[in-house]
Amino acid sequence: MAIIIRAVFVIFWLVATGFIGFLAYIVTQTEANPQALWAWLVMCAFSFVSATFLAYNIVFGHHDRADMPHHHNHLAKG
Repeated sequence: MAIIIRAVFVIFWLVATGFIGFLAYIVTQTEANPQALWAWLVMCAFSFVSATFLAYNIVFGHHDRADMPHHHNHLAKG
């Protein structure tokens, strides 16, 4: 089940990246106002970063970092 969820989020990231790239391309071709163009491009960048962060956390979140030895050092010092 976890593999299916990860695959769905990888597909989500690919579709979102494609759509955001297409949106940025269309905006650069049609927008004449430089302020509006930058606003669109910043919105596209924030959307890409958000989708990437979400997909990264879902796809690579299965690594259990709590079992790593350096996370237990603070417990022994108490």
